[in-house]
Amino acid sequence: MISGTVPAEGVLATHSAITALPFFVPTFVVVAVIVVVVWRDRRRGDDQEPRDDREPGNAP
Repeated sequence: MISGTVPAEGVLATHSAITALPFFVPTFVVVAVIVVVVWRDRRRGDDQEPRDDREPGNAP
């Protein structure tokens, strides 16, 4: 086999993007989880009123 091609024994991916999928898929999952958490937090808003620990008779 003198030709310029390499036999495809054991080669599972023919393109570098396919080879990189095991790295990028978990990254996209982590980013999606972060986006969902931020989105839910933004939708919830500020439900609680800020606490004022001072008593009514005590002026600062």
